[in-house]
Parts: sequence; C-alpha cells; structure tokens
Amino acid sequence: MKKQITNILKFFFFLSIGILLIWLAVHNKTEEEISNIKLAIKQANYFWIVVSLVVTGLSHVFRAIRWRMLLKPLGHQVKISNTFFAVMVGYLANFALPRLGEVTRCGILTKYEKVPFTEAFGTVVTERALDLVCLIIIFFTTLALEFKRISGIANELIFTSFADKIHVLMQKQIFLICLGTFFILFITLLYYFRAKIRNLISGKVSNLVKGIWDGLKSVAKVEKPGLFVFHTIAIWTMYILQVYVCFFAFGETSQLAFSVAIVIVVFGSVGIIAVPGGTGAYQAIVIQILTSVYLISATVAFAFAWAVWTTQFVLILFLGLLSLVLLAILNKEKGH
Repeated sequence: MKKQITNILKFFFFLSIGILLIWLAVHNKTEEEISNIKLAIKQANYFWIVVSLVVTGLSHVFRAIRWRMLLKPLGHQVKISNTFFAVMVGYLANFALPRLGEVTRCGILTKYEKVPFTEAFGTVVTERALDLVCLIIIFFTTLALEFKRISGIANELIFTSFADKIHVLMQKQIFLICLGTFFILFITLLYYFRAKIRNLISGKVSNLVKGIWDGLKSVAKVEKPGLFVFHTIAIWTMYILQVYVCFFAFGETSQLAFSVAIVIVVFGSVGIIAVPGGTGAYQAIVIQILTSVYLISATVAFAFAWAVWTTQFVLILFLGLLSLVLLAILNKEKGH
C-alpha cells in the first residue's frame, strides 16, 4: 500500500512538471496567437504526419528485433511479437513514471517467455548504454557540423544550466550542511545494518549484478554483429526521420535541412529524459531551437513541436494498449 502511494505521488509530481511547462508555454499567448496556432495545425499536411507515424512504428520494430538478438546469446529464443509488445507497453509505462518502462517490459518477458528478470534487465541496461553512446556520438557530430548555430543553445540548455545549478547549490550553506549530515547518516546506517546489507548483496543484488553483466556480455556474443549494428543505426535513423518528415507538414519548416532534424532529436532527448514522455519539456526545447536558432515563427514552431510530440504519444498509447490485449490473446496457449 505504501509503495502504491509513493508511485502515485511520483506520477503526479512528474505530471505537474509537465503541466507547468505547458502552462508556461501558453499562458502569455494572446487570443490572436492561439488562433494562428490552431490555423497552422488545421492547415498542416497530414499526409506527412501519417508517414511520421509509420516511421516511428518502424523504430519500435527495429528495437524489438535488436532486443531479441541480445537475449539469444543468453539462451532465450523469444518471439519477436512478444519483444515488440513488451517494448510498446514499456514505452506506455514511461509516460507514467521515468524508467518504469524498463522494469515493465522485463516483467512481461519474465511472465510470457520465462526469461529470468535479472537477465532481461541486464539486456535492457545494455540497450540503454548503447543508446547513450549513440546519442553522445550524434551530439558531438551534430555540434561539429552545426557548431556556429547550436553551440550557443547547447551551452544554454545543457552546460551552463547544469554548471549554474551546481554553483548555486554549492554557495548555499544549508545545502552543504544537509549534504554533510546526509553523508554522516549514510555512513552510520551503513555500519549499523552492515550484516543485513551483506546478506542482501550476497542474494538479490548479486543476482541483479550478474544479470546486468551477462546482458553487457551478450553484445559480444550476438550471432550477426553486422545485423545488430544495422538495427542500432536503423533505430536512430527512424528517430531522426520521424522529425524530418514532419517538416513537410508545415510550409515554413519544409525548407529545413535533415541536419536540423538531428539537432531536434538530440536536444529533444533531454526533455524526454527530464520529464516522463517529455510532456511540456520536449515542446519547450523544440520551440526554442526553431525560433532562436532557425528563425521559424513562434506560431509554426509551437504547432510543429506539438504535432511531433502528439504523433509519438498517440502511437505509443494505441500500440501500448493494443499490446496489452494481444499479449494475453497470443500467449493463451502457454497458460498465462
């Protein structure tokens, strides 16, 4: 009961952040600006929005196949359909709480494919590590290609923002006192419960660490490394294409280059990481990039950002709920 209350509070906390960001984006807009935004959305070419849906769906398929390839070296021959359904339910769960999706999709494979949770979780950690490496490579590649245009916004959104927050915290004596108190308390509790911690580490934690290590090693053991790399590249290519094809839905953004889509994917990922599903944060970052760096009007930038985010949300909502139903139906013969 206590855990459920905690999860509910977490959900509403992150939801409130998203709502606050949305409010900050729209509260100072005039009726005329709101009317122009509605008109821009109404006049959008929805053919490209549909294409974007298809491209996004392909990215999820590639992810499901890649995950299956990581599970195979561990001795698990799972159905692609089940990995796909698990991925979609996981994405849906991420809209509720950050990182809940990773746990959810591992639980699904444990239930329907009898994959030990620790091993499934290990492969997911491996996936996330690979995605982080890809994001870092894309970020610095994009920074090199578009340095003059995006160095300022990269500095403002990431480096300066982070450094300023740390600097402000370090200047506050109350923060340093709390930090010191917390450290002393942590050491004291660690010493007092050392026996219980030792038993825990030798049990569940050691199994979890082993599962993560096995998952990391599975990368080196995939049967077709070239195909594995292909799926990894395909996932991120689809992410970028999903944004790029949406450019053609609006006249003002239709002239933007492919590299601009890469910039949006890189910086938009910051918003998705910060808030579940990126609600509010993703739109705020995309609007700022389009208006400040690429001089797109605020009206079209607002409409574009919401079109891209809504496309992803609707697809995940539909496929996530459908996957929950199909998991039960298609695995019925297994007695689940």
